[in-house]
Amino acid sequence: MQVDQETATYKKSNFIRLLILINIGLAFVLLCVQLSSKISPESFWIFEPLSYTYPFIVIINIAFVLFWGIRKSKYAFLSLAVIIMGYDKFALMYQPPLFVMESPVSKNQIKVMSYNVRLFDLYNWSGNLKTRSEIFDMLQKESPQVVCFQEYYHSDEKDFSNNDTIGKLLKLDYHQIEYGLTLKGKYHWGLATFSNYPIIKKGLLFFTPGSTNFGMYCDVIYNKDTVRIYNVHLQSNHLKAKDYKFIDDPSFKDQYKFLEGSKSIFKQIKKGVAVRSRQVDELSAHINSSPYPVIICGDFNDPPYSYAYSRISQYLQDTFLEKGKGFGISYNGSFIP
Repeated sequence: MQVDQETATYKKSNFIRLLILINIGLAFVLLCVQLSSKISPESFWIFEPLSYTYPFIVIINIAFVLFWGIRKSKYAFLSLAVIIMGYDKFALMYQPPLFVMESPVSKNQIKVMSYNVRLFDLYNWSGNLKTRSEIFDMLQKESPQVVCFQEYYHSDEKDFSNNDTIGKLLKLDYHQIEYGLTLKGKYHWGLATFSNYPIIKKGLLFFTPGSTNFGMYCDVIYNKDTVRIYNVHLQSNHLKAKDYKFIDDPSFKDQYKFLEGSKSIFKQIKKGVAVRSRQVDELSAHINSSPYPVIICGDFNDPPYSYAYSRISQYLQDTFLEKGKGFGISYNGSFIP
């Protein structure tokens, strides 16, 4: 009987040791993720994909804090210390509703919307033929004074003639529309900004013909002052259909398929982060040289724990941090929200 107890104690101690090693490893990974926003992917790219894992890694570390806390173990401070060190990252993931103070809307405030419309569901990805009209209904209901579209599509034919439709629908008389790709002279893909305020200057950033991932800015007159509005769509990871299929079903049983699937995804992410880092460096320099207050809208194709976000948000206010509630999910796809 005593031998059985000793065996059980030995196994239990080995299990605890294993948990401690796992905890140390995951705390270190969390630390690396939190530091990734400070390191350019061009210098060390492997840190950037780790930023996608932050929600999962931090939740596991919180679980370790609770586990060791219940056991009244000193190891609870291991993950807790790392989480506290990166509290600013946690705040980007979740904002407690109780901490947000409601304030009345002032007449001097401007209502701005940023919206990736995914080509207004041109290819019927949603399986809903009413998507475009539903987008228009929502826009009309919200009535923004400035709206920035990414993955914007316009056709010179009537079926998807969006330029005039949006301007008239929202009663926005001024616009900046730039196309990165045009086919057959009448089908256009790019970015668009519609404004209720006069636009006095327009410009392009990191523009490459044939690509819809670029940036632009326009200066608008607002209450006798000038405000610069950026509308950007940073480089996509361009994951293919087979990559999304692998994400949905990783095929753990087939080692070769798993390695090939993982390799393909990391290859695309590596290319994406390298281009985004160059784009965001150019964008940040342009923002810092602006003679006017700036508003930045866009699809950054990166989580808020990334180098891209860190560079863009420097010296600026994040609307989610200021007024957001709950989880800060802006894209709810099959990859990582």
